[in-house]
Amino acid sequence: MNVFAWIQTVAPAPAAVQGAAQVAAQTPAAEPAAVEAVEELLPQASSFAASVDNSFVLILWFAVFLVILVAGSFALILLRRAATKSGSGEAPRSLYRWTAVGAFLLVSTFFVQGARVWADMQVVPRGALPIQVALEEKGWSFTYPNGFVSNELHLPLGRAVKFMLQGGVEPYTFAIPAFRLQAQVAVGEKREAWVQPTLPGEYTLRSTSLSERKPDLLVAQTIVHKEGGYEKWYQDISGPPLDLPPIELGQRSYQMRGCTQCHTTDGSKLIGPSFKAFLAREH
Repeated sequence: MNVFAWIQTVAPAPAAVQGAAQVAAQTPAAEPAAVEAVEELLPQASSFAASVDNSFVLILWFAVFLVILVAGSFALILLRRAATKSGSGEAPRSLYRWTAVGAFLLVSTFFVQGARVWADMQVVPRGALPIQVALEEKGWSFTYPNGFVSNELHLPLGRAVKFMLQGGVEPYTFAIPAFRLQAQVAVGEKREAWVQPTLPGEYTLRSTSLSERKPDLLVAQTIVHKEGGYEKWYQDISGPPLDLPPIELGQRSYQMRGCTQCHTTDGSKLIGPSFKAFLAREH
């Protein structure tokens, strides 16, 4: 996992986090409110978000341990040498031994934790909902199993989703900070990523790669529906029920399939010909 690349995905957050921290420092009673504010800025909205956060916490404590260990070791060595008359005393072997053992245990713990999280993020569960993802000239494009294309990402709650990332004319990253998910896609590359949303709401999806595109084209909205909400939304975009009367079926299909953007029913012209008296025409 590229730690620095992931940190870039949450670049807008530090100012707000710092503001919440300042409010918390003014009075002890404000600390719970500050913690809640920070959680709202970057919630743990996926199944492996907590594991990723724990890995970063482990990195922090590992760094703190090394600082204390190195500083303490130097202090003990200097104190022992100062206690000898000649000043050439040597540190006991047990100091080096326990130092090496402690460092090995911490490194092993960090490696196991990181490998477990990495493996969990790489293996796509069976039966995951497939969604094709591409970053095109006009922005993000998401294609659902029924062929519906949208510039918004809609996801079901509590179900694994497989993203089939399509490379474009320039490299890009597919990053959703609230999910702790980021994948780098090279030019012409095809790769997969997955996530299982655990918290309904609206989240930001963005590409963190340097690009000449407009900034708003690199950002998209991710909507995690509540229980049963995705199924209803998916049914609505899949078209009207086929058992409707023909006239009603045609009207609803005309509206839901986007025909209104190019065709009219009153004879006026748009991009395409009008549907008025269409059956009476000869071709």
